[in-house]
This record gives sequence, C-alpha cells and structure tokens, in this order.
Amino acid sequence: MLKCDFCGKEFDSVRRIAIDSDYDRLSVRHEKRYACKECSDKKECERVSKEASNGTAEV
Repeated sequence: MLKCDFCGKEFDSVRRIAIDSDYDRLSVRHEKRYACKECSDKKECERVSKEASNGTAEV
C-alpha cells in the first residue's frame, strides 16, 4: 500500500504529476509528493480554476 501525501490515506496506487508553465523540475529543488486519485483530481480542478481566473486556461 502507498500513502497519499495530501490526505494521508493508503491506496494501491498514487500519482505524481508536475505541470506548470514556470516549473523547471531539473533546476528547482522540491519535495516529491504523491497523491491518490481523489486528491490528484482536486489539485487539477484547483489548477484549472486558477488558470481560468488568470485568463490563461487552455481550450
């Protein structure tokens, strides 16, 4: 079992997705965090809402 770093629950699988136009994963030190499907979907909705409010959402 794997633990979600966001909600702390255990799952058979977790995700790690890093997508950001200003994000440089090779030169920026960061903590790797893994999310269950529910937390991953929630983070994606937050990202899309933020982009939409900034007028940068993709169509």
